[in-house]
Amino acid sequence: MAETTMSDTSQKQSDGRRTASRELAVAYPRFREGLLAFLRSKLSEPAVAEDLLHEVFLKALDALDRGARPGNLPAWLRTIAANALADHYRRSRPTEALPVDLADDGPDHNQAEQEMAICLIPFINGLPPKYRKVMYATILEGKSGAQLSREMDLTPSAIKSRMARGRAMLREAILDCCHIEASASGEILEYRRRGS
Repeated sequence: MAETTMSDTSQKQSDGRRTASRELAVAYPRFREGLLAFLRSKLSEPAVAEDLLHEVFLKALDALDRGARPGNLPAWLRTIAANALADHYRRSRPTEALPVDLADDGPDHNQAEQEMAICLIPFINGLPPKYRKVMYATILEGKSGAQLSREMDLTPSAIKSRMARGRAMLREAILDCCHIEASASGEILEYRRRGS
């Protein structure tokens, strides 16, 4: 039986990348106009449509390099185009200041919530390090996901993922330890240790 060496694996990956690049090079002239027409129909600026088309093919090439093998290339490219369009609108969406009546008036004065926040520290300290840092920063320091993304040099989706997993671990640990009563809106009304 032949052994696969590291150089054999590297060679196969390199061959796969070249094949992916060739596939996309052949697909580009075939699908360029259709994708561009789709993007132009959704955008008011033709130059932005061209930029997004460029982004679509770069994302496709990157995905192919990482091993993606779409069964239906035109549908796959259109999906990438639709996602790029959604990303474009998300990035360009204007932000508005909150109305004065919705602005944060400072810390919530609910006694149970304040006490619960202090009680979270041991639970947060019990999390694995990558989740501990994110949960400590967001819950106790009030940092945003975007701010953490910049500070930790991680993508926003990586931070969101860590926040979601960290919250799930915290919730499980807290519910194992405490009984919590909350209002319909989620405000903590009362809590107590289980067994007391």
